[in-house]
Amino acid sequence: MIAYQELVEHVVREGNATDNEEARRALQATADVLGRHTDLNTREQLRELLPAALHDHIPKQPGAPAQESSGPLSEEVAEQIGCPEERGVRLVGAVLSGIRLEEPELADELASQLPDELAQWARDPEGARGRADTGQSGTPSRLDRAGLERVRQRLPDWQGDTEGLTRAVDLPADRLTPLLNQAEKSAHQLGHSFEHHTTDTGIVFTVRTASVGAVTTRDIEMAERIDQAVAKIGSGG
Repeated sequence: MIAYQELVEHVVREGNATDNEEARRALQATADVLGRHTDLNTREQLRELLPAALHDHIPKQPGAPAQESSGPLSEEVAEQIGCPEERGVRLVGAVLSGIRLEEPELADELASQLPDELAQWARDPEGARGRADTGQSGTPSRLDRAGLERVRQRLPDWQGDTEGLTRAVDLPADRLTPLLNQAEKSAHQLGHSFEHHTTDTGIVFTVRTASVGAVTTRDIEMAERIDQAVAKIGSGG
């Protein structure tokens, strides 16, 4: 079983929690969310392997469907903690990385049922840390070359470097407006933006954060949302 105080200290250190109390709230909220968005077997593993102090926060009801993106999960945690969503992502990630250190098999099971951004924290905390939001400042962090290479394994259709990533999408003309509408809706939800221009065969998207002149964690999430839009609109959705 994972030691509770060690997990609290890990969340303070890796999640940029303001103090032990916020770390405790993060652990409680994450236990609740993980329990509600995983299957029965995984929920039982959480009860068996997480500290006893968290057992009452793991729901007993059947798990809800897994989420496709990290947004809803981190929003749930952030609401319970009382912090901005970007800090919620980092705090959940810190809990998952702590689980990875002590119970890697449980971490693998969680990763198989979580959205990519959070699954990365359970599978590869070091790699996830390279793309994580800075937390307290709320400012997305720049990706270094190594961090970008790790991220691009999940974004095979994007090309570029630490200063900007692009993706060319070939689509019939009548699909371009629905695709842009979906991408802009996602951008509004994220509070971020992207660049684009049309070509003879479709559209080219570019993600980068102009204020820092680099690709940041928020750009990666924007690229992931664009990929989801392309998959939906390109298939006729």
